[in-house]
Amino acid sequence: MLSVVIPLYNKSQSVERTIRCVQKQTYQDFEVVVVDGYSSDGSLEIIQRLSAEDTRIKVYMQENRHGVTPARNECVQHSVSEHIVFLDADDIWEPTYLERLYSLICDYPDAGIWGMAYATMIGNVKTRNSKISTGVYKGFRGLLPSNPWREYGCPYWTSATAVSKTAFNRVWGFDNKIIYGEDIDLWYRLMLNFPAAFDSTETLAFYRLDAENRACNHTFPLEIHIPYHIDKYQTYRENNADFRCFFDRQMLYRLFPYAGDKKYKTELKQILNQIDFSLQKKSMYWRFRLPRLYRLWLRCKKQDTAALQPYEGGC
Repeated sequence: MLSVVIPLYNKSQSVERTIRCVQKQTYQDFEVVVVDGYSSDGSLEIIQRLSAEDTRIKVYMQENRHGVTPARNECVQHSVSEHIVFLDADDIWEPTYLERLYSLICDYPDAGIWGMAYATMIGNVKTRNSKISTGVYKGFRGLLPSNPWREYGCPYWTSATAVSKTAFNRVWGFDNKIIYGEDIDLWYRLMLNFPAAFDSTETLAFYRLDAENRACNHTFPLEIHIPYHIDKYQTYRENNADFRCFFDRQMLYRLFPYAGDKKYKTELKQILNQIDFSLQKKSMYWRFRLPRLYRLWLRCKKQDTAALQPYEGGC
């Protein structure tokens, strides 16, 4: 049996389609655990109706009303299976997704995390051109190397990932202090402590770029973003140069939106002092040393991003 866990907050335009894609799976031995963060757009009523039609769908109200991270933890607490499958309330699976994922779990039962290839979609158009399906992951199926950081990195994405509940509890689950980047924070800790399996032979999970109320359309206070909590990785970074190089690079990408913001000047300096720039491209150093000049260069290349809306909580 698999437990499909879904945190829900204001996804009335998407959640029924997402639930229906689970119900249409060729693998049918599952439960769906939904934790609603007090949606105000009718999402709760939709999921309650679906639950009345299908007893495998279980709905709970969020106890810790501080965003998606505690909602995910509560989903896992309510689940009954040893194998937890994550799905966001606006993403889509092909009908054979759970069947292929369960096959991966059965083939590599000692892993703490299992993942599948994914791509993006807008409306009903699926790209199927994710970098996860190309490069070093092209045609890959099996356990990642014990030290995957130099060549493979972290291939996991929330709606295409399953974890062992035992492993999840061993690493203390999602960190409730992190609301943005809470998923990769968990993937890193699982990969550093347990075997990790991945299957990129077929793309069966899709990330909807046009969904409503997407978290990545918001800016987040630095203190609830993963780079702010770099200290928790100190031992891992000290003991593994490959992981330090990979982790620091990912944190720098996430930190750049805060560069030049006087509000975070002190915190940003403290974090950057811990980054090993000797393992990064020189351009990484200069983009933080001269952030305005770097943004101007991005605009000239037409790569600047649109303005984001402040994060106001919820999933």
